[in-house]
Amino acid sequence: MFRGVLALLERSLRVDARSWPTHLARFGLLVAIFVSLYSAISRSVLLGAPGRLFFQVNVYLNLSFMTLLGVGFFSTAITEEKEEDTLGLIQMAGVSPLGILLGKIGGRLCQALLLIAVQYPFTLLAVTLGGVATAQVTAVYVAMTSYIVLLAGLGLLCSTVAPNSRTSGAWMSIGLLAQAAVSYTCLEALRYTVSRGGSVWSHSLEWIGSTCIYFEMGRILTSSFTESPWTTQAVSNIAVGAFSAVLSLLLFTRCTQNPATEAASRGLVAHQRGWLRWFSPGRPKMNPFVWKDFHFVGGGVATLLVRVAFYLFLFVVCRELTELWWSNRNGWREAIGFYQVVMLFLVTWELSLMSARTLHDEVRGQTLASLVMLPTSITETLYLKFAGTLAATLPGLVCLVGISCFTEEGWKHTIEFFDRAAGWFFLAHFILVPHLAAYGATCLRWGAVPLAIGGAILSGTFWIGGVFSAFRIGPEHGFVGFVALLIVIGCAVMHSVVIRRVVTLSQR
Repeated sequence: MFRGVLALLERSLRVDARSWPTHLARFGLLVAIFVSLYSAISRSVLLGAPGRLFFQVNVYLNLSFMTLLGVGFFSTAITEEKEEDTLGLIQMAGVSPLGILLGKIGGRLCQALLLIAVQYPFTLLAVTLGGVATAQVTAVYVAMTSYIVLLAGLGLLCSTVAPNSRTSGAWMSIGLLAQAAVSYTCLEALRYTVSRGGSVWSHSLEWIGSTCIYFEMGRILTSSFTESPWTTQAVSNIAVGAFSAVLSLLLFTRCTQNPATEAASRGLVAHQRGWLRWFSPGRPKMNPFVWKDFHFVGGGVATLLVRVAFYLFLFVVCRELTELWWSNRNGWREAIGFYQVVMLFLVTWELSLMSARTLHDEVRGQTLASLVMLPTSITETLYLKFAGTLAATLPGLVCLVGISCFTEEGWKHTIEFFDRAAGWFFLAHFILVPHLAAYGATCLRWGAVPLAIGGAILSGTFWIGGVFSAFRIGPEHGFVGFVALLIVIGCAVMHSVVIRRVVTLSQR
C-alpha cells in the first residue's frame, strides 16, 4: 500500500513542480503580500501601527486565496480520475482505497501547507513594525493550517461522493457557505441569549459560532488576545477534516463502482418526464450553437425559472438582514445597495463558471477539431457559444437591473455608485473575471474560475493597496476611471488571446 501511496504522492509533487500556473499563483500571492506591506507603510503616517494593518490585510488575503484554492484544488482529487476513467486502472495495480485517498490528497495538502509556511517569516515583519504580538501571529497560522485541513478533508469527501468535478466544487462551496451561515446565525442569536441568561445555551451558541475562521479571526486580531493558539476553531476544523477523510474512506468503494461519467452533464435538461417535458429542449429552434450551450451548459428553461425564484428570494433575505443590521434606518435603500453588491458577485461567478465550462467541455471532449471543420469560422462559433451562456445568465442580470433601476431608492443608489470613479473601477474588475476564467479553461484542468477570481483580487489589491495608497489617490480621482478603462482594454486583449488559444488547441 505504501508503495502505491508514495508513487501517487511523488507524481503529484512532480506535476506541481513542473506546472507554471501553480508557480504563477504563488508568485501572485507573494506580490500581493509585498503590495500590502508597502501600502501599510505608506499609510502608517496617518494611521499608525503599520504592522497591524499589514497583518490584517495579509491574513484576509490568505483566507480568500485558501478558500478559492480549496474549492478548485481539493475538490478534484478523485473526480479527475473518475472523469479520465483511470481510477479502475489504479485499483488494478493493487493500490488500496486508503492508498488512493492518501496519495491523491497528500500531495495537494503538502503544497497548500508549504504555501502557508513559506509566508511565516515575512509576516513576522508585522511584529517588528508594531501593533501585533508574536502570539497573535502563531495563533493565526495555527488557525489557517487547521482551515487547510478542513478544506482538504471536505474536498476529499465531496470528490469521492460527487460524479464529476463540477458537482464536487458546487457541493464544497455550499458546505463552506452553510458553515459560515450557521456560525453567523449562532453569533447573532448569542447577542439576545446572553441578555436573557441561559449559560448552557449561550455556551453552545458561542462554540458553534467560533468554528468559522472568518469570525474567529477577528477575535484573534484584537490587541487583547492572549489565549492559546489552539482555539475552538482550530480544534474543530481539524476534527471535521479528519472525520470527512474517514467518511471518504468508508464511502469510497460504494461511490466509485461506476467511475465513468458523462462527457458533459446536462443537469435539469436530462431525463425529463411528465410535466417536466414542457421544459425539454426538443429540436433546435434557434442557432444550434446557441441552443446547445443554453440548454446543456446553462440548464435550459427549467434552470432559468429556478434562478429567478432564487434571486427574488435572495432580495427578501437581503431586506431582512439589513433590517437586522441597520435597525430600519434607510431600510429599503440599504437593502437595495446590499442586494446590488451580492448580485454583482453572483452574476460574475455564474457568468465566469459558464464561460469556463463551455470551453472546458470542448477541450476535455476533444471536439475542438470538429468545430474547426464546420463551415462557420471558429471566431463566429465561439461568439455563438458565449451568446448561449449569456442567455442563461439573464435571470440574474434582469433581477439586478430591475430592482436597481425600477425603484426610486435603487435608481438613486445606482447613480451615486457610477457617479464615482471607483464604481467604474470595480465594475471593470467584475468584467475581467469571466475573461480570465475563459482563458484559464483552455490552459488548466481545474480551478479556472477560482484562479480567475484570485487574479482579479490580486489586481485590485495592487491598484487599491499599492498605487492608490502610494500616490494618495482617492475614489473620486479621475485616474481610477483611467485604470478601469485600461482593465476593459485588457479584457479585449484577453478576448483575442482566448480565440487564438482555441485555434491552437484545435490544431493539435
